[in-house]
Amino acid sequence: MSVTRIGSVARARAFRIANRVLDRYETRAGAPELSHTPILILGAPRSGSTLLYQSMVERFDVAYISNRHCRWHGAPSLVERRFGGARHVATYASRHGAEAGATAPSECGGYWYRFFRRSPQYVSLADADPEKLIRLRRSVARLGAAAGRPIVFKNLYCSLRIAPIAAALPEALFIVVERDMLANARSLLAGRMRRSGDYAGWWSAEPPGIDRLRTLPPEQQVVEQIRAITETIEADRTSIGAERFFQISYEGLCDDPRMTTDAIAAFCSRRGTHLTERAELPARFDRSPGAPIDADLESALERYAGRG
Repeated sequence: MSVTRIGSVARARAFRIANRVLDRYETRAGAPELSHTPILILGAPRSGSTLLYQSMVERFDVAYISNRHCRWHGAPSLVERRFGGARHVATYASRHGAEAGATAPSECGGYWYRFFRRSPQYVSLADADPEKLIRLRRSVARLGAAAGRPIVFKNLYCSLRIAPIAAALPEALFIVVERDMLANARSLLAGRMRRSGDYAGWWSAEPPGIDRLRTLPPEQQVVEQIRAITETIEADRTSIGAERFFQISYEGLCDDPRMTTDAIAAFCSRRGTHLTERAELPARFDRSPGAPIDADLESALERYAGRG
């Protein structure tokens, strides 16, 4: 192993240890009451959730987990107290949901793995660890206290953990973004090819029934992945209470970002959370055409996605 590689491994191990220590500190007993509403963005992968996340962070004076927070994901509340005044200027660019820059909004899987298992990715309330849900509430409470404003989270695996999150954070609100099925599925297939050079390699969130989905051909896998995640969100919306959920479309967000974010702000206001405007958004966003996929696969996808 090269000296560079050894140094990289040592740094990674040091960060893991540091974040475990920070985790214990942030989730210790005696957390403040939750003073600011958590707002979670949900949806299928490649549905437009990153663009919505970027738009909300740009338009409203909200807290969020940045790449800098994520580096120290064991205690983002401490990072917020140190760097909370540093604001991000949106580029509306990303690669597989990630945007470069210390202040750019992050999905930060490391933060959520503090509280939820890695596999299976779907976590029901019965499956969740009660102690970890208490720690999640303490962490969010301390982050909200440090920020002094509502918090927007975006990690699409949370679409598979809604019930335990809602139980730990009964104040939380949920924004669901959906996209045209064919465009969403095509984007997932193109993403698979970019990441692994193979349309068949599974990518991103694994909904209930993942073992069955893996046996399907690629065009059916992505359609059923989207459908299963959508059905999971809908089932939790029904059980938790539809009044805590608000749905938008990727196409509507692109065509009129201000109207869409106005509607989100009005929804939050009806639920007792005021979002203060911070900056203006572009008049519109171009709808992403996505990378082209193999012609035969495109035909198979169109045939399958058009069914029921």
